[in-house]
Amino acid sequence: MTASEFTHIALRVEQLRAAEAFYRSLFSLEVAFREAEMADGWRTLPLSADWKDAEQAGVVLGLVMLYRGGFRLALEAADSVSENGRLDHIGVFIEEEDLDGIRGRAAELGCRIVLDRPQALILDDPFDVRWELNSFPYHDPPNLSTGARTGRWVELEH
Repeated sequence: MTASEFTHIALRVEQLRAAEAFYRSLFSLEVAFREAEMADGWRTLPLSADWKDAEQAGVVLGLVMLYRGGFRLALEAADSVSENGRLDHIGVFIEEEDLDGIRGRAAELGCRIVLDRPQALILDDPFDVRWELNSFPYHDPPNLSTGARTGRWVELEH
């Protein structure tokens, strides 16, 4: 198996905007993208927009991806983090040909498959750790957003 790098760490936070400012400052990170979950799925805030623009449009942001070089940190909004903890999941890059082997071993080892797609496998292990295994590269975080991949951007109407 070729697990060559962590793709990202995802944390649940109660104050998304404050957490973004804190982690940006602490680790000198840039914003790759911000997203909101809408009735029809996730949409990405246009890169030219910021928190103020989203608030004025009545959009509640639920996800921020921060990055610098190979360091990628996803922040996910949560009403409360005490029950489920702060860690949401760990993302790992896996060579595509190795995903099939992991699929089989995960089931044999008692993992619960949450999502299974050709290039992505999300599973919960018996120790309650969620793993997101992807065979697509994470080298360009801004282009990983829903908006960049699918054209689904948040529409800001004032």
